[in-house]
Amino acid sequence: MGATEDELAKKQVQEAVWRWAGRVIVLAVTFGFGFFAAYVLWGVGAQGAPALRKQVAQMDAQILELKNKRVDIEGQLTVTQGRLTECMNNLGKARSAPGAPPATP
Repeated sequence: MGATEDELAKKQVQEAVWRWAGRVIVLAVTFGFGFFAAYVLWGVGAQGAPALRKQVAQMDAQILELKNKRVDIEGQLTVTQGRLTECMNNLGKARSAPGAPPATP
């Protein structure tokens, strides 16, 4: 009778080991497939590397356009400030000229 209990216990342990081994294998396969699918979708998906390359090219063109506009606007600002300074100088000269009407605050 002792031998059958030992065999029964050994069989239960063996079944438990196989059950847990099966669970571990299923989890490994599931995670492995998930990582593989994510890699494939990143490489060729709608939001993957090819789509991102196109988006980077568009954004680079937009950045260049904005930089050019900023340079143009800075040039306009410089010209406008120069003209304002010139006008202020002319106004000061006109006010300090003899026979000019008094300045009103």
